[in-house]
Amino acid sequence: MSTPAALPMPARQPEAYLRLAELLIGSRIAMALHIIAQRGIADELENGPKSPEEMSPSAGMPVESLRRLMRALSYVGVFQENPDGRFTNTAVSAYLCRGAEPSLREMALVLNDDAVLRGWQQLGKVLETSAPAFAAVNGKTFFEHISSDSERSANMARFMKGIYGPEGPRIAAGFPFGRFGRIIDIGGAAGHIMADILHVHPGIEGAVFDLPPTAEVACRFLADQGLADRCQVFGGDFLASVTPGYDAYFIKSTLHDWDDDHSVQILCNCRDAMPAHGRVLVTEIVLERGKPIGHPHRFIDMEMMVSFGGKERTADEFGTLLSRAGLRLEEVHVVRGSFFSIVEGSKA
Repeated sequence: MSTPAALPMPARQPEAYLRLAELLIGSRIAMALHIIAQRGIADELENGPKSPEEMSPSAGMPVESLRRLMRALSYVGVFQENPDGRFTNTAVSAYLCRGAEPSLREMALVLNDDAVLRGWQQLGKVLETSAPAFAAVNGKTFFEHISSDSERSANMARFMKGIYGPEGPRIAAGFPFGRFGRIIDIGGAAGHIMADILHVHPGIEGAVFDLPPTAEVACRFLADQGLADRCQVFGGDFLASVTPGYDAYFIKSTLHDWDDDHSVQILCNCRDAMPAHGRVLVTEIVLERGKPIGHPHRFIDMEMMVSFGGKERTADEFGTLLSRAGLRLEEVHVVRGSFFSIVEGSKA
């Protein structure tokens, strides 16, 4: 009896084909990561491999459902499935652990919040009209949504630390903050960047200004950092006014949340609050065409468009904002080793 000829192995699809397939299922991957973050599944693996049977009770789902979820994510490198059926963290999933430095757990929670996703479902309309969708579909602005719940406020603060936290020490060391006696961070979230600045420059006093729920988070964080005696915290709305009398008004990753008119209002409030010798220090990504930044911030820019109506800006666009607010562009300082720059402005 003749032996049947072996069937040829199917040709492997080109890498670009597989990459596009991964991108097309990207929203499914993001939702799966949202569940991983919610249920603390990566945290369960911090001390070594575990089986779905071991993790099922704490994950709150049947064994087979958990196995399929983790097996799917192992395809994109989030977990590793071992021959014995247990799973381990990888260098990717380690960043979903609560104690990771930095952690992207809260990024998974915030960006996959139902309210945020409802806005993204209107992406086509946003692109056609340039009008943000979050408030239109949710009946409140993104910041109203965040500040209405203490857990959301805390998650947002940790999200900002996770996505931008590694830049904090670089910014603190890459600009001569020591030339100012007192600095206030406008929209400073939990105070992580201000803490970095104060640690590097022990001769200055700081302050953080943010919405009241976030200000409460900042009070606790700064106290834990041993900075309560050097850093005050103020709760308020920077679209209405900001705390007066500081030498420098530091504004990081804030103006990109807002359209030009609102950004000018924030800058006007800073100008009104600062003394004649004061400075505004707008710390953002300053766009240059074709310049890569090695960070997913291009899609953060899309988030600004969909959820807030904000955007990233060029140096000329920052100069225009400052001028409209009665300020003068002094210099754009490139922070060495960071994708951020500091746009320094003075009273015109």
